Amino acid sequence: MANYRAHYEWTGPEIWKQTKGTVHAFVAAAGTGGTIAGVSRYLKEMNRNVRCFLMDPPGSGLFNKVTRGVMYTKEEAEGKRLKNPFDTITEGIGINRVTANFMMAELDGAYRGTDREAVEMSRFLLRRDGLFVGSSSAMNCVGAVRVARDLGPGHTIVTILCDSGMRHLSKFFNDEYLANHGLTPTATGLEFLDQ
Repeated sequence: MANYRAHYEWTGPEIWKQTKGTVHAFVAAAGTGGTIAGVSRYLKEMNRNVRCFLMDPPGSGLFNKVTRGVMYTKEEAEGKRLKNPFDTITEGIGINRVTANFMMAELDGAYRGTDREAVEMSRFLLRRDGLFVGSSSAMNCVGAVRVARDLGPGHTIVTILCDSGMRHLSKFFNDEYLANHGLTPTATGLEFLDQ
């Protein structure tokens, strides 16, 4: 619970202060859930109208838990899952159990992302903004764009850039690995989110 407490006591207040209380939505992926739980709980205490969302990668059951109240659909019942955490390129996010940290989160909904979206977003951020982010940060940014599109113009959307691309050189930033898995980035803008 120290992870949750750190984000409740420090990250949430930092977001509130930096946005001068104008944050409309927060979105993030979850590993153990400390970040999303601490931040969402703090922001909701400051303003119940702040919307908080999970961004979930392939192979994780948290999307179902948030949207349906169960970890798996009938098609994804234990022993029938098509993916597991080793079938996704994202690392450090998405799990198939509910942690004590995650149970503290106050969420309004969830989004699912794909490996392709995370890879494309990482390259978009590198080209456009010079940000060399890892797979978790890229997935968070996919979520931020989705939330921004759903809420429309004039809203302040916050996410977390929690990992560097330097920690993802063997897979996420390895051209040969990406090509072997059909994930070679081709987008020039954000058109990959329109599909």
